[in-house]
Amino acid sequence: MDVLNFVPFSNASYSGGILITEWFDGNSNDQNEKRDLKITVRFLSNEIRADALDISVHERICLSNGTSCNVNKITSNIEPEIKLAILKRAAILEKGLFSKNAKEYGRKKRTTLKDK
Repeated sequence: MDVLNFVPFSNASYSGGILITEWFDGNSNDQNEKRDLKITVRFLSNEIRADALDISVHERICLSNGTSCNVNKITSNIEPEIKLAILKRAAILEKGLFSKNAKEYGRKKRTTLKDK
C-alpha cells in the first residue's frame, strides 16, 4: 500500500491478497477525451518473488462529451516499476523483521544462559 499511496483504493483485501485502485487521471494528450487508469495488484504467494505478484493496468478512455467510454487492459511501463518497488519494500521490511527477531532472540538466549 505504501508503493501506491498516490491513489486511493477501491478494494484492499488482505485475506484475498488483492489491491485495486480507484480510477485516477492518466493525463491524456487529446483534448477531446479523458483518460483514466486503474491498477490491480494480486499477491499470488507470501514469498518475496517476482512471480508472486501480478500487476495489471486498465485504461478507461471517455469522450469529452461523456457519451462513450472504452475500458481495456493495457501493457504499461508502470507495471514492472510497481512490481520492483513492492518487492524492494517487502525485502526491506522482511530484513528489518529478521534483524529485530534475531536481536530479541539473542537477548533471551543470553539471559537464559546466565540464569543457569
